[in-house]
Amino acid sequence: MGKSDTLFTRDFLLVAAITLCSSLNYFTILINITAFAISSFGATTAQAGASAGLYVIGGLASRLLLGKYVEFVGRKRMLIMALFGALFMSFTYFIVSSLFMLFVIRLLHGITYGVASTCTSDIIAKIVPPSRRGEGLGYYALSITISTAVGPLLGMTLSPDYTLVFMVGVVMYSLALLFAFIVCVPEETLTAEQVKEAKSFSIENMLQLSALPLAMVTMVFFLAYSGVLSFISAYAEDIDMVRTASFFYIAVSAGTLLSRLTTGKIFDTRGPNGIITLGYVMFIIGMVMFSRTSVDALFLLSGFGLGYGMSIVFAVCQASVISMSPVHRYGVTTSTFSAIVDLGSGMGPMILGFLIPILGYRDMYLVCAVLGGVSLLLYWLVHGRKVLMSSYR
Repeated sequence: MGKSDTLFTRDFLLVAAITLCSSLNYFTILINITAFAISSFGATTAQAGASAGLYVIGGLASRLLLGKYVEFVGRKRMLIMALFGALFMSFTYFIVSSLFMLFVIRLLHGITYGVASTCTSDIIAKIVPPSRRGEGLGYYALSITISTAVGPLLGMTLSPDYTLVFMVGVVMYSLALLFAFIVCVPEETLTAEQVKEAKSFSIENMLQLSALPLAMVTMVFFLAYSGVLSFISAYAEDIDMVRTASFFYIAVSAGTLLSRLTTGKIFDTRGPNGIITLGYVMFIIGMVMFSRTSVDALFLLSGFGLGYGMSIVFAVCQASVISMSPVHRYGVTTSTFSAIVDLGSGMGPMILGFLIPILGYRDMYLVCAVLGGVSLLLYWLVHGRKVLMSSYR
């Protein structure tokens, strides 16, 4: 294998470490933020869901408005600026004094996180060899996989000491900044026409239109998955499985790890349809099991299925939209995809928070399983059938 096909370079590992730090903070706080809003400010479940969702909405806004500037400003410079902002916002949690102030902090923190994650996604898309894109993005996403296990476990261990929970962000973003300063980032030399394009504010230049169909599919999927992320603590207490829930995300991460180690190669050699269908089936089965079981072993098994399915759907859709994008539009492509996906993750806790008083947690999660099926149907309508037809030509 030639040097140009090498995946695990120094810079690949540094970018993965930056993503790990940012994501670890995200999951550590996410697992606690709804309970923090309820216990500290008497928030309703819908308001608590908003405190979780506004972070993601901030990320969505930043990706849409600022994603196109990544190549123009410079990937590394933009990344360092975003991480500085995220570190500053991490300190503001210590002085929050009202629910409204918490909403503002979550929104602004989400904006900085959105810019930073757009930069890292853009950088890694440039670093990974095109011939190993599916495999490389799968390995890169292991940084998020680790954070999905360690973050919630750390959050549950530190809770309800929210001072320690919020301190995680200060430590993680300090490390991320250090890594950002020493990473070597490939930059684009834009033509005069591309610079003019980056400065304009047309819809075509703010969004990569080719990414929208699969992004919408993934948005519906993550609207369903967001219910697990945002309400797991309250749900576990409601069904008297708090102790088991502390290990739930280890099971999720085990499923995610297995999929990351196998999905990329299958995508690169056999295409997306078969592997993503398997991912959807595992997710739906896992969600139904999650919504109904009161048995510890089955509760953890549902986490494995959810992690396995979630990882496949995200990885395959992300790799597919990047493969359809021009190189100089990677930043816009990744920001478009992530922004639309973030819309699902951000709106999910708000919408599902309204359903909980009506349906209860168990039936709300059954609705999430149905949404997974809707997303699968949409995938085949907007992308899967096109891939299938092209394979017969």
